[in-house]
Amino acid sequence: MGRKKLFSLIEIAVAMAVAAIGVAAIMALLPVALKSTSDSVGDTLAADAANTVIAQLDRAAWEHFDWIQELKTTKPASFTDSKAKDYAAMELDSESYKIEPATGLQDGHFVFLFGPPNKPADFAAEVICWREGNANLNLTTIDGETGKFKKPLVKMNTIKHPDTNKEPYVRVFIEITWPIVKPYKKGSGSTAAYPRQSRLFVREYMDPTYYKPVE
Repeated sequence: MGRKKLFSLIEIAVAMAVAAIGVAAIMALLPVALKSTSDSVGDTLAADAANTVIAQLDRAAWEHFDWIQELKTTKPASFTDSKAKDYAAMELDSESYKIEPATGLQDGHFVFLFGPPNKPADFAAEVICWREGNANLNLTTIDGETGKFKKPLVKMNTIKHPDTNKEPYVRVFIEITWPIVKPYKKGSGSTAAYPRQSRLFVREYMDPTYYKPVE
């Protein structure tokens, strides 16, 4: 019986080099996979935040339309860094999420927090709402034969509520931005590339008392 042939040192070295290359390739993909997962979770939570805000705006439009009318026509300023850190460290008390005014209800500036009850939030987003000036909006109709929009008929800011003399139609922009705390590079003190993400939503509201039933 012949002697069993063993691997040479060169073969072992080559095998280890191939294995190392494979492990390095896999490790290089991990940050990409983690970022993709993080982005997906952030998108989901941002959509939840948007749905929560939109639900509150829908309710306000039905019960207190003057609040919608009095939103600013310019986008409110974002958080300062110190204010953002304060909100990011807030605890959720007994709830898994909450949304509350950041600077004042009428400013349309909110913070959305999500995480385990009685713990600091895992996800903190800034929510900014503002309305478009009706001078920019036109009331249009669709041609029944061609299906195309007709030319503008009237400027929306010329339409007034007969009782309040205010504009009964409002278009609202809702911007959800996260994270609210900026990351910094270690050591140098300069800011790193800021991986902030934003989503913009648009809602249109009509004063529910604008159309009165025919007597």
